Amino acid sequence: MAIPTHLTFWLEGLTASSVILVAVILGLISLFKSKKLGAKLLTYLGLTIFFIGLLYLGPFTDFLLVLITSSNINVPPFGIAFYGILSYLWIAPAIILAMYIGGELLIPKRKWILIIIYSILAVVFEWFLWTDTANTFQFDLPTPGEEIIDSNFNRTSPAFLLMVIFIASIIVFHGIGFISKSIKSTGVIKKKFLLLGIGFLVFSIAGAGDSLVNPDITLVIVRLGMISSIILMYYGLKT
Repeated sequence: MAIPTHLTFWLEGLTASSVILVAVILGLISLFKSKKLGAKLLTYLGLTIFFIGLLYLGPFTDFLLVLITSSNINVPPFGIAFYGILSYLWIAPAIILAMYIGGELLIPKRKWILIIIYSILAVVFEWFLWTDTANTFQFDLPTPGEEIIDSNFNRTSPAFLLMVIFIASIIVFHGIGFISKSIKSTGVIKKKFLLLGIGFLVFSIAGAGDSLVNPDITLVIVRLGMISSIILMYYGLKT
């Protein structure tokens, strides 16, 4: 069996694997600590980190399939479009948990309003993801069996518009919101809110960039940003 030698193959595969590895490790640590400390928010953070890592399950799975079988993802009746489902299936639980964390820390008395609104939007997103997958993404497979599938959102699809809403909400509510809270706080609390704010901002930028940049060295920078965001979030709520 021939091992792919394309640089982009290894760049995409190893960076996706790295994001998942870091997310799994820090997610497990967060869940272990939350059980030990009885810290509910840390439980939700651990799960959020897990789901952020699973956003890279599409390229990670395709990477392994090419290495092991010399073929790409092709799951009937979706075909290579299943790559998109594997990657974005986790958006719904990730956004709901993130909104719970943000609501609990910033507007605890109104958090359930926030959670209900974004739960409805998340369900709508999942519906389009599963029922209109082929029109939700644009797929590119330069060399079948040798390179990883590359996908981008179709910018006219409802799922893309919902993703824009999700990313903008994270930037405004979690990024700017936590940083603003940091400015008004002192000591350890100030540091924690700052780490969370920067972490969510970097996550939003990296998440958007991942679907826009070409699979080259820029992709490595974007995914290093995603790993950094996970680490910042973890340190923001680890105690």
